[in-house]
Amino acid sequence: MRARRTVTAFGLAIAATLLLAAGAAAHSELISSAPAAGAVVVGSLADVAAEFSEEMDPARSSMELRGPDGARIAVGGVPAEGPPTRMVIAAVAVLGPGDYTVRWTTVTADDDGVERGTFGFTVQAAGPEPAPTAAPASSRTPEPAAGPAPAPAPAPASRATDVLIPLVVLAGILVGGGAWLLRRRR
Repeated sequence: MRARRTVTAFGLAIAATLLLAAGAAAHSELISSAPAAGAVVVGSLADVAAEFSEEMDPARSSMELRGPDGARIAVGGVPAEGPPTRMVIAAVAVLGPGDYTVRWTTVTADDDGVERGTFGFTVQAAGPEPAPTAAPASSRTPEPAAGPAPAPAPAPASRATDVLIPLVVLAGILVGGGAWLLRRRR
């Protein structure tokens, strides 16, 4: 009888651990943005976009673009025709030179997990392009062949992974401890 209670207690502990892990993993975090965080944009910009790790509630998730003076310039969100993991600020006005900040708030569609964050970029004025100069044919050197494109940087590990690994290890310890207790009592 005591062994049965021990196994039941371990089973409940494992179930609680897995439920906590599922709740911790359901936050929508920024994966990438265009322009990228810290990027320098020369000239104009058509829109600002961001990709997130989870599907978002379109009614409660938003982005806003703030100018060098901190004033809000434009707002955006999850477009009706786009994937539910993407937010866009469309048709951005002509931006003058300066540092811009994008503030975002995401609410996950399935469990109301809220995340907030920012990223910034700089706009520089487009200068006049210099006229190309042609070298004499005899002094031209062949351009080196382009090598393979560099591999994209891996996405940063999310906090969900940081939480799930220890919880899975804990569940394994609990199962192993329960099995050991059962063998010991027999």
